[in-house]
Amino acid sequence: MVCLQCVPVLRRRRRRRRKRSKDGEAGQICNNSPQKVIGRATERSLDSSNMFPTWSTFCVAFFGVFCVACFAQRAAVPGSPRGTPYRIDLAQYNQALLPRVRTLLGAAELAEEQYVPYFELLPEYRDRLSGNFLLDGFARARDAARCLTCMSSSYLFLSYYNETIVDGRGDTERVWTFAKRICRLLGFKQYLCEGVVNMNGQVIEYVLRNRRPFPEPEDICQIFLQEQDCVRDGRSITEAALYRSVDITPPAEEQEEQVRSRMFAPPDAGGSCSANPAPKKSPLTIVHLTDIHYDPEYVVGVNADCKAEACCRTLPDLAPATPETAAGYWSDYRDCDTPWHGVVDVMEHIRRQHPKIDAIYFTGDIVHHFTWNTSIETNEGAMRQVFDLMKRVFPGVPLYPVLGNHESHPANLYAPHDVEASYRMDYLYDFIADQWADWLPIKDIRPTLTEGGYYTVRTPYSVRIIGLNNNPCFVHNFWLFYSLDYFMPQLQWLHDTLLQSERDNERVHILAHVPSYDDSCFIGWTREYRKIVERFAHIIAGQFNGHSHVDEFNLYYSRDDPSRAVSVAWNGGSTTTFTKLNPNYKVFQFDPVTFEPLEQETWMYNLTDANLTPDQRPSWYRLYSFKSYYQLPDLSVDSLHRLVQRFAQSEQQLHRYWQAKQKYSDPLLQEGCTSTCLRNALCAIVRTEHDDERACELLYERAAQSNATTIQSG
Repeated sequence: MVCLQCVPVLRRRRRRRRKRSKDGEAGQICNNSPQKVIGRATERSLDSSNMFPTWSTFCVAFFGVFCVACFAQRAAVPGSPRGTPYRIDLAQYNQALLPRVRTLLGAAELAEEQYVPYFELLPEYRDRLSGNFLLDGFARARDAARCLTCMSSSYLFLSYYNETIVDGRGDTERVWTFAKRICRLLGFKQYLCEGVVNMNGQVIEYVLRNRRPFPEPEDICQIFLQEQDCVRDGRSITEAALYRSVDITPPAEEQEEQVRSRMFAPPDAGGSCSANPAPKKSPLTIVHLTDIHYDPEYVVGVNADCKAEACCRTLPDLAPATPETAAGYWSDYRDCDTPWHGVVDVMEHIRRQHPKIDAIYFTGDIVHHFTWNTSIETNEGAMRQVFDLMKRVFPGVPLYPVLGNHESHPANLYAPHDVEASYRMDYLYDFIADQWADWLPIKDIRPTLTEGGYYTVRTPYSVRIIGLNNNPCFVHNFWLFYSLDYFMPQLQWLHDTLLQSERDNERVHILAHVPSYDDSCFIGWTREYRKIVERFAHIIAGQFNGHSHVDEFNLYYSRDDPSRAVSVAWNGGSTTTFTKLNPNYKVFQFDPVTFEPLEQETWMYNLTDANLTPDQRPSWYRLYSFKSYYQLPDLSVDSLHRLVQRFAQSEQQLHRYWQAKQKYSDPLLQEGCTSTCLRNALCAIVRTEHDDERACELLYERAAQSNATTIQSG
């Protein structure tokens, strides 16, 4: 039977675990009113709303909370019975569930034991929902349990919102009380539900009041559960034709060959021979640092097994620690962020180990994972503390930063520029303009920085940096439900900036926080970004991301030819251990003329070993050098394409990549990864647009053909 009380993990965490460890192995509540607000959701009722109050579940955290419920739900399913799966009719399910939930939500008070998970309320559905079942009308859903939870919770909340707000009662407090109780029914702790709802309620209400048409449950679930394809048959709200697209300028005639071949003419290339060639320059050393997630309230020795979104600080009703559950000195594998002494150690180690640093790329996320307990003041305090440390430890070293999804308050929410002033991100953009002034020419970049938190600068060593704020694409960003394409001006600016760089014969490095190839980045951004990358791949010398916390790279393939790789994106991993990971950073060597990467090193320490000697600094070491580890002649796109071809032919080589991707984490190595998990790890490298598996399928097809030919010839 499904037990949603076992759902203490956020969707974000589940996604990361899926990528790291199993990498992919992974009616109406009120019959009188919902039609007006929910539209077609009334007929498909059930699935759509009861189990995932995502929308109403406000904002990121609540969205995250309910979404997580969907994920945890699957984890709690015992085992699927053999034979034909049960089929669940959504309308019938809602008709059975909603009256029972309504009784609980409408009670004056609820005792702790009355917060019973949804499926516990429906004895007649226990057998069907504890095994293998399908949702009628959702043939593409990869996980019926998560989709069911999302759709039913969303429907439930939207129905109550309709009844209470839209129909004129106007009792907003009643809506939030219902939302908190829905959250509790999904198995989350009271303090988490209180914090998330209180923090995000105003934003959710603004979106619901102003969005036209009013969102339906499946609008919510299709985006928030994008990776699960929770999409009703015959209806998708993400089709490209429904939204604006980037206006792509085709290459000039003289540039067409460059574009096709990814060639680049160095600045001094003029076709003539020089009697006195310029002296050869040394490679550039650039450190890639990302995802610090500093927790100012980290408590060494506290119970790290808190069964909430994040742990390792004092929390309500937290049991005393045992030797097995006590939080480690240098952090902990169990959903914990970084104590201040851990942040200091990373910076000071980098300074000692790498005396010659030409620049630092910082791809975001300073703020912790306690998304129900943030404020503008505490977020700014943490960011200021870390930026001041960087300025002290790396004096005179250029640093090129971007924002992470946790830097906003509430977390993950990056509002459109045209909403009411109190909801906009002006406060954050003004703050970073002040903090980044030591590194960036703020006067020159202020127009785009204050518009949307993005910028471009030409560095002293002549490569152009484009720092994006692509956090609006994160599927936990509730402003997507206000507008699914409000980020388009930034993407058009990216195109126009690259177009000018092409004309100026510049090479470009693009920095962003959320990997645009990741399933957690909304496809509306991903497909347009992919078009831009393919158009300007000949001048994009590198892309650098964070967010996933793992040591990975991604190859972009042509939309028209899935056998032709055109660009590569590198992920910096994380200095945080959240979750089940060792801290790391990366060091790149770049060609000083083409700015292509010559080598990449990953540096880390083993957290288990570090916590055994809390009175000593961790023993950092170079985990590997990319060329040597993978036996490559260089880090070109063509070499990396040949590498993934090898991965498709050899599970042993692919497993070595998976180990490095997990940063040789003790708990993840113990969990292991075989067969489907490994295939998903490879597909994640070559997938650059949600649900486009063509490049991966082609790799395996050609690997099978090659193996068959080898066997025949042998």
